[in-house]
Amino acid sequence: MQVLKRAIKPEIYISFLYIYPTTWGTAGDICLIRESVANSNASTKFVGHKLQLALPKGMERDRIAGLPVIKVAGNVGDGHPKEHPLEWEAYEGVDAEIAIAALKPWGFKLIEST
Repeated sequence: MQVLKRAIKPEIYISFLYIYPTTWGTAGDICLIRESVANSNASTKFVGHKLQLALPKGMERDRIAGLPVIKVAGNVGDGHPKEHPLEWEAYEGVDAEIAIAALKPWGFKLIEST
């Protein structure tokens, strides 16, 4: 039996900043949502930067507003994420290249994880 490899078709994703309160202050995540999924829900508006990426299915493990998203990187600073733009760490299971692509339009940088 021969295994056929198919190229992953690039899709348009929206890279958005998800800010939420925590017990110690404000935290933030950079997330990706497929544009087609974002546009399918009229009650929720995702504002961010559009990127064309070829990502494998199954990376959308989290949900925001009931819609599947990919949490790419989290802010590790204290307080509002835009106050600490250089302190972003990729979540486990997310390739560094994907995280860099999602952070780049925001001007944020990925730190090396130990």
